[in-house]
Amino acid sequence: MKGKLLTIGVSLALISTAAFYQFNKQEGSFERDALVNNQWEIENHTASQKQFKVSGIHSQQYLLKELSSNQVLVSRKEDKKTEIASLTKIMTAYILLDKAENLNAVVSIDGAIIDELSAEGASLSGFGRDEEVTIKDLAYGIMLPSGGDASIVAANFIAGSEKEFAKLMNQYGQQLGLKNTHFSNATGLDALNHYSTVADLAVLLEQALKNEAFYEVFTTLEYTTDAKRYEPEGYYIKSTLLREGNHLALKEGKILGGKTGYTQKAGLCLASIAEINGKVYLLVSTGADGNPLTEQYNVTDAVTMYNTISQVSSI
Repeated sequence: MKGKLLTIGVSLALISTAAFYQFNKQEGSFERDALVNNQWEIENHTASQKQFKVSGIHSQQYLLKELSSNQVLVSRKEDKKTEIASLTKIMTAYILLDKAENLNAVVSIDGAIIDELSAEGASLSGFGRDEEVTIKDLAYGIMLPSGGDASIVAANFIAGSEKEFAKLMNQYGQQLGLKNTHFSNATGLDALNHYSTVADLAVLLEQALKNEAFYEVFTTLEYTTDAKRYEPEGYYIKSTLLREGNHLALKEGKILGGKTGYTQKAGLCLASIAEINGKVYLLVSTGADGNPLTEQYNVTDAVTMYNTISQVSSI
């Protein structure tokens, strides 16, 4: 009799655990966390996310995670397809640094590309027309000032044309399992069939950061090239994160690096990483109000969410 009661008790416990997990899965609490093995861990995990609450966020979509545990702390519309502006250049720079065999190889900045992008109002690297720069310089020109010219030069160098490079971008996306992403260009200018999600971009950025050269570029805010033909003292480049009025200081950590983005359709966007109390966090956000001339709500959102981590961890 005792054996039968024990069997019934274990069965009820297992049913209860499965029902509890299914409820939380339907609610979307931890769709992207690793599967856990018992009810105590599920309850603890769910309570942790409920405890992490943010307010006053301007971004329409966002995802914040802790990298070592792969734990998503908070997210909103993480799988919604949307314009991603210059967050596109994360993939552009990653492919450039992944494919280029020699980072010191020299390429020329095509003046015609500068003219075309200037007419479209796109951001530029600041490199001179027909200037010769290294692949490493080019990567910094893509990521820090968000140079569309540097992006297209990179695309032409790797694939022969931006159209062929876009195909390569989508191949990389498929290999990474980005199911809600499609690239049509290397710059992030709004285009038909060019979109992603904050969840997919988080996967992309995490993979790109494993590339040593990419990590170095991503976590650099200011860079000066070696002497060049038109700039004997080298080109000084700084990250768009350092726009006047941006405050990057955190209460108990620091923002290590990031990539901003903006188009009228995409709004203000940001992909960044920060170190807080010895742990590294990754945040991707899109769709914030404003433009490059207003308060940078993508940056203020990041500071708000990163600072909330400190508050929660001290409870």
